[in-house]
Amino acid sequence: MDKILLILCNGFSCFIISTILFQFMNGQYKRSIQRKCIYIIAQVVTVVIVLGINLLNNAMLNLLAWIVVVGLLARFLYYEDMDKPLKRILESEAIALCMCVCESFGAILLHGILQVVNVHGIDDTLLYCMDVAFSKIILIFFYYTIINRFMKKRNSSYSKTRYGICGIMLIYSLINMIVIVESFRNGQKNYLCAVNMGCIVLADLYLLYYIKIADEKSDYEKQVRELEQQAKIQYEYYLAQSKKYDQTVQILHDVNKHIKSIEELYELEQEHTASEYAKEIRDTLKPLIPVCYTENPILNILLTDKEAIMKEKGICVDINVGNVNLDFIVPIDVTTIFGNLLDNAIEAAETVEGNRYIYIRISSYQKMIVVRIENNCNDVKWRNDFPVSKKGKGRGIGLLNVKSSIEKYDGTLTLRQEENKFIVELFINP
Repeated sequence: MDKILLILCNGFSCFIISTILFQFMNGQYKRSIQRKCIYIIAQVVTVVIVLGINLLNNAMLNLLAWIVVVGLLARFLYYEDMDKPLKRILESEAIALCMCVCESFGAILLHGILQVVNVHGIDDTLLYCMDVAFSKIILIFFYYTIINRFMKKRNSSYSKTRYGICGIMLIYSLINMIVIVESFRNGQKNYLCAVNMGCIVLADLYLLYYIKIADEKSDYEKQVRELEQQAKIQYEYYLAQSKKYDQTVQILHDVNKHIKSIEELYELEQEHTASEYAKEIRDTLKPLIPVCYTENPILNILLTDKEAIMKEKGICVDINVGNVNLDFIVPIDVTTIFGNLLDNAIEAAETVEGNRYIYIRISSYQKMIVVRIENNCNDVKWRNDFPVSKKGKGRGIGLLNVKSSIEKYDGTLTLRQEENKFIVELFINP
């Protein structure tokens, strides 16, 4: 019975560690294979391989096995958009190392508790089961409350409620374990209590996992609200611009007095003055009239507005729009996609010394709409495949908003830097 319990205990330990590892990699990276069953099989194989090595009772060999297995899983089963396999492997190995440290701390905590409550003579097999249970409880709580937070891709704060629930669960679990410890006093064998320890660990694992999911759902909902608010503000701005241009067109109909003034100047043979007057009127009205780049009026207004801003900042701009139909894009998505991308290009280009430029190309490729925005820039810092915003905390969510809008049209967004050039390419399907 003791031998069976040891095998089950080792298998249980490998299962808990592999579950946390796969949760981490599934949350941090993208899967290389679409079929979910492959990852279930990979976890089962991982547990079996490491369990077999664990039963050899060689600590160094066991650690080496985890290092090799984790490295292979991170390398071949996962990827990132800007693929950096070494970075991915090192991150996964770091998590595995942190887990080893947490387990060691759990074992030390157990022996400290045993000395405090003055419990001696525990059966070796049951003592080993207690070591595993304590170490896994400490590992689970450290991972979900500390490690996972600092390894998350997106910056987000954990709610006080989550910390409170985790603290209560930890205290409750440790008290339950201490009660179970009493049943092992003086070499007594109580296998039912050993099973109870395993149940406590599993309950903690899955309860904390679902608390994490609930917290992340709340965080995503908050982010969606921020994105929607930003998109709404942008859309309302360009809607206001549209009304302004409509009013400008109406004003153009009332130019009789200007024409009369010019005619009088010609009658007085002041052709030069008349020419200057006409030019002045033309220059005044030109920036108020949107250029007809496409059949999409909102995009025309947006491009006209941004072109004026670029010229004001001394940025050379070249806009080339082919024969494309963008009417299928919802107006709020037009402002979200093009407004954010052009704002980012302007922000980057205006920091460059010397000649500044922004090139905008909108064309069609087969049945897709292709947009390319290129601007010169200084060094760009990247984090999680996105350039780091210099706008400060709480801002810089524009690219996430752009990506969300593009995905509505089964599109893709690519960002890259080539020396002093920053290039944005996106494909949108009508």
